[in-house]
Amino acid sequence: GSGKKSLATPTTTTKVVKARGKVGLSPGHSPLDWARVKSSGRYDGRNIDHFPIRVTPSLLKEHNGRNGIDAWSAYQGRVYNITPYMKFHPGGEKELMRSAGRDGTKLFMATHAWVNMDMMMDACLVGMMVPE
Repeated sequence: GSGKKSLATPTTTTKVVKARGKVGLSPGHSPLDWARVKSSGRYDGRNIDHFPIRVTPSLLKEHNGRNGIDAWSAYQGRVYNITPYMKFHPGGEKELMRSAGRDGTKLFMATHAWVNMDMMMDACLVGMMVPE
């Protein structure tokens, strides 16, 4: 041998995973702050006259977070008012708005299936989905 080392092509590949975008949250809007707010005993993020209500697909669609109307999102048949949580969402308001007025189950499961939605958003539960 000549003493030179061979520059072999590596046999493994590295998959590049795009990091999820996190946004800078305003002071007082961390996940711990959210837990403190909703567990204060005085908090009701529902913004409805009576609870629970029956939410039809057309009623859900009306609550798209535009023109001063609260943003609601369905998750596994339960409907939450996500408006109060907007400023606390680590992915930002724009990302959360992707499920406003619609069923966000698939998107939620694809992005953070390990999060316990019912525990995190219990103070914002509006009601249950029902057929038209």
